[in-house]
Amino acid sequence: MLMVILSRFNVVKTTGADTWVFNTLTSAFVKLSTDIWNSLSSIEDKELLDVLARQGIIVKDSNTELNEYQYIFYKKLFDNKNLAVTIAPTMQCNFGCPYCFEGDHKTMPKMSEPVTAALEEYLIKQSETKDISINWFGGEPLLAFDVICKICDSLESNGVDFVSSMVTNGSLLSIEKIKKLEKLRLNHLQITLDGVAEKHDSRRFYKGGFPSFDTIIANIGNLLDNTALSIVIQVGVDNTNPQAYEEVYEFIDKRFPDTIPSGRIIIGCNNIQDRTGFDCTGNCMTDSQLYNRRITAIEQGSYPELMGKLPGHSLPCMYRRTNQPAIDPEGNIYHCLEHLGNPCFRVGNICDGTMSFSRIADMAFMGNPFDDEECRHCNVLPVCGGGCPQDIQRCADHKHKTYCSSHKHYLADMLPYLYKRFVSCK
Repeated sequence: MLMVILSRFNVVKTTGADTWVFNTLTSAFVKLSTDIWNSLSSIEDKELLDVLARQGIIVKDSNTELNEYQYIFYKKLFDNKNLAVTIAPTMQCNFGCPYCFEGDHKTMPKMSEPVTAALEEYLIKQSETKDISINWFGGEPLLAFDVICKICDSLESNGVDFVSSMVTNGSLLSIEKIKKLEKLRLNHLQITLDGVAEKHDSRRFYKGGFPSFDTIIANIGNLLDNTALSIVIQVGVDNTNPQAYEEVYEFIDKRFPDTIPSGRIIIGCNNIQDRTGFDCTGNCMTDSQLYNRRITAIEQGSYPELMGKLPGHSLPCMYRRTNQPAIDPEGNIYHCLEHLGNPCFRVGNICDGTMSFSRIADMAFMGNPFDDEECRHCNVLPVCGGGCPQDIQRCADHKHKTYCSSHKHYLADMLPYLYKRFVSCK
């Protein structure tokens, strides 16, 4: 009789005669009869056992599979083949969104000539050994469009092969700027909407309170007419605008027919959640709300973005990694977008060439999930990664964790619904 060892990374849901099993390390997803699942230790069906072994649902050694995920995690942590750099050519913004996480750090003016020159030199040097991708960020990056164009022209003239993307509020995309976007080598452009018309304008308005929605929509139309760019519209959703995603989706589908089915416009949903106690008003979405929202979307067969999907591996975020720096207008280097423009969080500066090795090392290994006994024995570790490093740091009392992934509590219950969606899509 073969000894059957179940993977530590199996997430299991049993309802009556049916059992669903998802392995968070191998991404295998199966549905078995409950009788078969409960009798695996005594079953003599070698073919079935071989299949489950190939899928990682049964294993020879559960410690080995923990090492496998640790290897995957660290391989990505120390991957230096690419440089994915976020550049904020200014921290200033023409919007006065009340919820902006940058808050008081939106005052840095656009990047000066000396900093621009140092940044160009940095990117040219990095390109000798790495593939370069740039994400233009801010503030509102288009307030420093001349700086962006100058950097891209310099990279082009020095033979640097690069691609870029941009996160913008969409209000400054004039025809003149749109005609110059080609030199940026953009693969996509992201614009945020928080609803349609009045709802959006009550949350994302110009400084002075003036509405922005109509201008943004007109600019999206001009982008579609004058470029071949993919446009990602990210919809911010909390309890003050719970139907914003559906409303934006329907509006865009009607205003720009065929752009969603063709993939020219992608509508994303950014569910605003409270991870570290900043939500004093109760406006943030809870894990329970998102769970119920996903089930409703699957049962109704509408809005695939809201249905959720089986999670993939959680890999180190930019906070831990060395090849995903963020650079502000003064040349300061950061390892998190939430730190941009706040020099007390910098790890170095491209102008003077300084880097704090000790700080970078601390950030890479702080709150290491492989040193945490609870994380090491958690079946969703490969799709959680131990949580946001900053949330771990903020939660000094690890006995009362607030940073665990919702997968820990809701993934098992989602399996029957996700399986139903998977089967219906075949």
